[in-house]
Amino acid sequence: MEFIDLVFMHQPIDSFEHPWAFAGLLVIPLGVFAVMRLTKRYLRRVMLPDAGEPSECRCRRVLHADCRVLVRSLSFWAFCVSALLLTLSIVFLTVALAKPYGGATQETRTEGIEIYFVVDMSASMKAYDYSVSEMREREIMDEYTPNRYNVARNTILGFVRSRADRCSLNSGMVSRCDRIGVAMFGQYAFIDIPMTTDYALIERHLRKRRINDIDATQSAIGDGIMSAVASLRHSHAKSKNIILVSDGDQKGGRVSVSQAIAAARMYDVKIFPVVIGASDRAVLAEVNAAGGYSYFEAEFPVNEKLLEEIARQTGGVAYRVSRDEEFMGKMTAILEKLEPQVTVENRRNHQLDLSLHYVALGFLFALMAVGIYVTAVRHYP
Repeated sequence: MEFIDLVFMHQPIDSFEHPWAFAGLLVIPLGVFAVMRLTKRYLRRVMLPDAGEPSECRCRRVLHADCRVLVRSLSFWAFCVSALLLTLSIVFLTVALAKPYGGATQETRTEGIEIYFVVDMSASMKAYDYSVSEMREREIMDEYTPNRYNVARNTILGFVRSRADRCSLNSGMVSRCDRIGVAMFGQYAFIDIPMTTDYALIERHLRKRRINDIDATQSAIGDGIMSAVASLRHSHAKSKNIILVSDGDQKGGRVSVSQAIAAARMYDVKIFPVVIGASDRAVLAEVNAAGGYSYFEAEFPVNEKLLEEIARQTGGVAYRVSRDEEFMGKMTAILEKLEPQVTVENRRNHQLDLSLHYVALGFLFALMAVGIYVTAVRHYP
C-alpha cells in the first residue's frame, strides 16, 4: 500500500538540484533510431510475400497493401507499446537523477497584518551599548553580550516565534498569522525574506545572517525602505507596515530618504522607525595581539529628527531602545496600532526529495516494457 501511495501520489516539483542530468534525455532520439531499425528487421521477419514477389518483404510503409497483415499483428503493437513504456522509463529515471524537490501545497486563510522588517547592517551596528568597564566585567564573567545588530536580530527572532505560536493552522478556521518579510541594508539594500507566514524559513535565514555578509561601510536607509515598499506595493492588505531598525543616519545609497517616504505614502505604507542604541556613544571591540579583545568608545550620532520625520509623514511612530526587552515592548505597542485583515495564501509546508518517487515510476514502466516484450513480442526457437 505504501508503494502504491509513493508511485501515484501527486507532488508538484519546485526545483531540481542537478538540472544538468536532463542531458540524459538525448539518448531518446538514439533509441528512436534503434527502434526504427529493429522495426525494419521485424517487418522482414513477420511479413509473408505475395506470389511472384521476392522472398524478402520490402514493405516501406506500414499501411501499404502488402503490409496490412502487420497492422493486424498483435506482436507488432506489443512491440510499439513496450518501446513507448521504455521511453517513459528513461524520462522518469532522468528526472530522478536531476533530484527534484517539492512540497505539499496547503491553502490557508489567515487573519493578520503585514510587516516588513528593514534592518540596518552597517558597521555601527557592531557597537555595544555598555561602558568599557561593563564590557570587561562581562568578559571576565563570560556573559553573552549582544551588539546592536544582535539585539535587533534576537528581538525579531523572538517576535517571529511569538507569531508562530499564535498561528495555529486548524482546518475550517481562520488563523491569526501575521505575514512577515525581512529586508537588509548596508551600502546596498536587498530583500532577504519575501513576505510569508513560513516562520521556520524566516528563523533559519535570520540565524544564518551575519553583519559582515554585505558591505557595511555605509547606511543606505532610503534604499532599504524603498526595497520593502517595492515588495509591498502589490499587496491588498489594509495594513502595510515597515519596522525600520537602525542606529544611525542616511549615508550613501542611490535613493534618498525623501524619495523613499514619497513611495511609502503613495502605496499607503506606514513606517515605524526603531532606533537601536542608548545614546550617541557606544563601545566597539577589536581583537588585540594577545588574541583577546580591546574595547574603546566611539561616537555614533543618530539623526532622530530624520527618523521622527519618516514616522510622521507615513503615519507611524518612532521609538528608541537599547535592550532586547525594550525592543519587544515597543513591538507590542506597534502591533496594537495595526489592523488585521483576512488573506488567503498557498503555503509549502515542507520540501520533499521526490527522487524515489520518479525512480519507482521509472522501474515500474521498465518492468512493464520488459514483460510485454518477453510475453508478446520475442519469439523463442
